[in-house]
Amino acid sequence: MLLTGFNIAHYLLDKGYLNLDSVLDGTFTAYPASSRNANYLINRDTGPDALFVKQVQAWDQEKIDTLRTEATCYWLANNEAEYAHLRDFLPEYVAFDAQNHILITQAVPGAISLNDFYLKQKAFPLPLATRQAELLGSFHKNIARSVQDSPSFRLFRKQQPMIFLWSASGFPGFGNQRSEAERQMIQLITQNEDYMSRLASVRDQWKATSLTHGDIKPANFLINADALTTGHYQLRLIDWETADIGDPCWDVAAIFQSYLFYWIFHEPVAGYESAQNGYRSYGFSLETMQPSMRQFWKTYVSLMGWTDEEARTNLLKTVGYCALKLIHTCYESIQQASTMTLHTARLLQLSLNMLRSPEDAIREVLGIRSGGANE
Repeated sequence: MLLTGFNIAHYLLDKGYLNLDSVLDGTFTAYPASSRNANYLINRDTGPDALFVKQVQAWDQEKIDTLRTEATCYWLANNEAEYAHLRDFLPEYVAFDAQNHILITQAVPGAISLNDFYLKQKAFPLPLATRQAELLGSFHKNIARSVQDSPSFRLFRKQQPMIFLWSASGFPGFGNQRSEAERQMIQLITQNEDYMSRLASVRDQWKATSLTHGDIKPANFLINADALTTGHYQLRLIDWETADIGDPCWDVAAIFQSYLFYWIFHEPVAGYESAQNGYRSYGFSLETMQPSMRQFWKTYVSLMGWTDEEARTNLLKTVGYCALKLIHTCYESIQQASTMTLHTARLLQLSLNMLRSPEDAIREVLGIRSGGANE
């Protein structure tokens, strides 16, 4: 069955996840949450009784598989000792209906996405960067190679990210009917032999050593809305649909890429109004974000227990991965555009610059000096 606003209460009552009193007294609410899946916030204003319900919108096998992957992560966190660290930052697991492809978790009261937090507060607090590093480090280090000796290892696909496959094959998978903007993007990349050669070198560095989230971005972090005033940062990480056994530097690269996205889009380009082409000015400068990027990296390296040499090697690899993620971001940013904008062209230029001069990118873009734990 497909859940709708009309039948979701009946479904939850039948499964025993909903109190009948909330339906009879008129306090039951079901708010749709926009996503590629059918998401509902149930009783979102009632604290502990609030639920988050996710279901694939169509019986598409790929979407079914990715939802099952997310449900697997929740199940492992609650049933396998090796994955217990995940419980510290996952919403509480309720149930997974495999037949109807429905995942149910507790909602997180008083939480907003990290993206909304950044846009509202216009700030990148150092304690928040520390908390992100602690969160990633907890499962990158603790759910590592030892997992490969566990039966749970077979539950994951162990695939490289899609952008690796796309770039390796000349980007044929970017849409069945390419827009002019997509054609422009692909042409800028594939007709540059230096660009393609450097991308190949980055792909060769992939090492699958731990559980990875695979889709790290501000929209997938939840934070308490009063974090800045209380100084208490409660982070949750959601949307584990692309989780896999992979290279932890890929998740780390996504943290840096998120900062760089805000920087690239932080001011309107001359001749472009901020409302045109779906873009807006965020008002963030690179100097505003570099202290947080340094703090994140310093904390993460310390938690991973890397030597200075290991940290430097992994930082160089992370810069290359970040360049790949910028390409993916460019593609996502042009989906509603008829042609590439200067903002999206900047994403590609930054990607190429980072591949050509990773040392300069570490120092001048990320604002990191030595790269070790004593940064």
